[in-house]
Amino acid sequence: MLEKRPRVRTLVRLVTICVLVFGLATFVEAKKPRKKSRKQKETAAQRIARQSREAALRQAILLSSSQANSVNGAMDVNSGRDFSVPTVASNAQFISDPEAQAAPITPNVALAGQIIISEFRLQGPNGINDEFIEIYNASGADHTVAAAVTDGSGDGYAVVPSDGITRCVIPNGTVIPNRGHFLCVNSVGYSLASYPAGNGTTATGDATYTLDIPINTGIAIFNNSVGGANFSLPNRLDAVGATTEANVLYKEGTGYPAITLIPPSIDMSFYRDTCGKGGSITALGNCSIETPKDTDNNAADLVFVDTNGNSAGAGQRLGAPGPENLSSPIQRNSSIANQLLDPCVADASPPNRVRDFTSDPGNNSTFGTIDIRRTFTNNTGGNITRLRFRVVDLTTFPAPSGIADLRPRTSTSVVVTVDRPPCGSGTSNITVNGTPLEQPPSQPNGGGFNSSLSAGTITLGTPLANGATIDLRFLLGIQQTGHFKFYVNVETLP
Repeated sequence: MLEKRPRVRTLVRLVTICVLVFGLATFVEAKKPRKKSRKQKETAAQRIARQSREAALRQAILLSSSQANSVNGAMDVNSGRDFSVPTVASNAQFISDPEAQAAPITPNVALAGQIIISEFRLQGPNGINDEFIEIYNASGADHTVAAAVTDGSGDGYAVVPSDGITRCVIPNGTVIPNRGHFLCVNSVGYSLASYPAGNGTTATGDATYTLDIPINTGIAIFNNSVGGANFSLPNRLDAVGATTEANVLYKEGTGYPAITLIPPSIDMSFYRDTCGKGGSITALGNCSIETPKDTDNNAADLVFVDTNGNSAGAGQRLGAPGPENLSSPIQRNSSIANQLLDPCVADASPPNRVRDFTSDPGNNSTFGTIDIRRTFTNNTGGNITRLRFRVVDLTTFPAPSGIADLRPRTSTSVVVTVDRPPCGSGTSNITVNGTPLEQPPSQPNGGGFNSSLSAGTITLGTPLANGATIDLRFLLGIQQTGHFKFYVNVETLP
């Protein structure tokens, strides 16, 4: 049961449900400056672009620090700190996060940190060859691969573990969209090829290899595929490696915590933090970032997840791998607006939020569910043919006492009654579309960090037009009551 809390006479407790649409769209390099040895000297144009992005980032954070509270007329800090699974209804207000966008940069040559390793695993339920390495374009613009050193033999960017043997090459001429991905997989054992990607596509490898990379081995991506002395620090774009990796060229900082316990069928991955809380289950408050974190410190940047929430030595939290390739949807928080399903009633009141106390242990809902409903508007300037939501922050297993344990679930469409503006002029019935939890991987314990949910009614045949809206629901099973948070990033395709 939820513990009763002391009443505070003069204050109305706000229970804020934060569905993160945090539009700092192009701040891919708002991070700690890199050492000069790590990249080429930035040009004046790049410096101006960087400073513009950093200024816009500061503005966006300032704008999101407080919002007017329409419930009682006071000011409420939009921190996402006071989410709870109550035993009774609470008055609340949904506050959308403001969005800011700066002009993208157009790099001529990939610099360190502009093309990075964003997610990977070196073992999975299909054995030691169940591996993938996901590459992300953090440059701020579409990037055309052009090797800095060439020898005419299949030039491109090489993905290389610390044994020095190239596993994948991203060929010259490959265009990786801004915030897009390139996927390198071990074709011998990769088990996530059916994970949804684009329209009618799945997360198959854009390039493949067959030689196993041992667990905890460091991996780097270089600006060439020639090899030898050309696989060097000045030519390195990014690296990830465990603390046990001896070769510092293949990790950043001291490395991420090494995996020390590997259950037989662990479905795991490391991914770059996209919220700014390091995968903390208990850290409340707004996400401070929306794109993959890269501070040149693997331990601070990477988050470990698996579908059973195992304690394997690298941190413990329920979540799922989510490999993305060239066809996958791209994060576009700044172009998708959201609002309450029914703006005429409070955030925590039906139909905006529905608390069902029906126990359903078989569906990871021992203490019932919370059903969050929102209206999303396409402001991209064109049609959307794919829409999904990636969980970047939530309270989940293993949550301590007082913190809710939430499990994102597949939901189906429901018909609800709303009173939309002008308020009080009459009600209408609308269909609120469900959001299926995307699988594989199988998620028998429900979703978690890095899981994705899709708006399945939006397809090539039934796109969402510019300016059009869609009503969606997010169903969360409750395994433990308490304070909670739930943040997502929006991913779309035109």
